[in-house]
Amino acid sequence: MPAPADRRKFAWAIAAVVAFGVAGIIGMAHMIWVALEKVASGQGLETYRTVWLVEFNYVGFLVMVGAVIVGLLLAGGHWLHEWLQVRSLEKKYGSSKSNT
Repeated sequence: MPAPADRRKFAWAIAAVVAFGVAGIIGMAHMIWVALEKVASGQGLETYRTVWLVEFNYVGFLVMVGAVIVGLLLAGGHWLHEWLQVRSLEKKYGSSKSNT
C-alpha cells in the first residue's frame, strides 16, 4: 500500500495535469474563436508569423484544426474496430493469459 505522502504527490500531479489540460483547451478555443472572427470579417488570408517565425494565415489554421479533428476521429474509429475484433476473438476462443 502506498504511503500517504505518495498519495498526496499523486493527487497534486493529477491536479496539475487537469489544470494544464483545462488551460490548453481554453487557449485552443480562444485561438479558434479569433480565427473564426478573422475569417468572418474577410481577413482570413492575412498572414501572421507564429512563435517559430513561420508565416501562416487564419484559413490555414482552421483547415489544420479540422484535419487534426478528422485524424483523431479516424484513429478513434480504427481503435474501436480493433477493440471489437479482439473482443470477438476473446468470446470465440476465450481469453488466454500466458506467462511469456
